[in-house]
Amino acid sequence: MVRSEQKFMSKYSDEEIVQSFMSSWKDGDPDDIKSALYAVIQRFGGTHISNSTGIPRTTLYDMCKDDSNPTLDNLCKVMDFLKIKESA
Repeated sequence: MVRSEQKFMSKYSDEEIVQSFMSSWKDGDPDDIKSALYAVIQRFGGTHISNSTGIPRTTLYDMCKDDSNPTLDNLCKVMDFLKIKESA
């Protein structure tokens, strides 16, 4: 992520990042889901999410690529991780 993108993201709270990911599901646009997933990974850390979900860190980043087709199982694991963040 470019430094300017990181600076832009820093003005959003954790809750807003999580809500963006959840909202992307309602819209149903795969590109929006992948973009929101990338924001989640940047905010909470790929290693932390990987350790919490059991998804390899490289797989998390691969799930965000334009030509990727993330499995529903992996996306649900990320959603479960975020639900824990929401309730904390």
